[in-house]
Amino acid sequence: MRVYVPAVLSDLSVLLPPVRSGVLCVPEGGMSGEDIEVLEDDAITEAALSSLELARETEGAGLARVVLAVDTPTSTTLTPGEQIEPHIFEAAAFEYTWSDVAAILADLPDASPAVQAVLSADTQESADEAVAALWESSLAWFDRSERPAVLALHKG
Repeated sequence: MRVYVPAVLSDLSVLLPPVRSGVLCVPEGGMSGEDIEVLEDDAITEAALSSLELARETEGAGLARVVLAVDTPTSTTLTPGEQIEPHIFEAAAFEYTWSDVAAILADLPDASPAVQAVLSADTQESADEAVAALWESSLAWFDRSERPAVLALHKG
């Protein structure tokens, strides 16, 4: 089962990935591959929103949305938690290693001003506008082995 775990840039520099709750999609049996991709994208979006909340709360987090696409270890059994939207659920925190991370989804540096606008928004209206503008930037896909490269992109 794939879980999308919100993260911050500084999480990419540590030996073990963060243990925190995530988001998962539970497709129905008859759904097409395209419908499942839409659900996965919705789950990633929810995790990216949580990543922004983490960045706001974490000193030195960096100016990027970061989502870890984690394939749950075979020893882990996850039961979907609270439903966020149809077929999208919260997932309880679980332990995993970097080898369980199928991909890192992160903003490229050109999205940093939009992330900063979200993090510094002082009203709900300005936050909503900033999030809408940020969503014009897609998250880039990186292999787990590219953690140092993702960090290097954002140090420049």
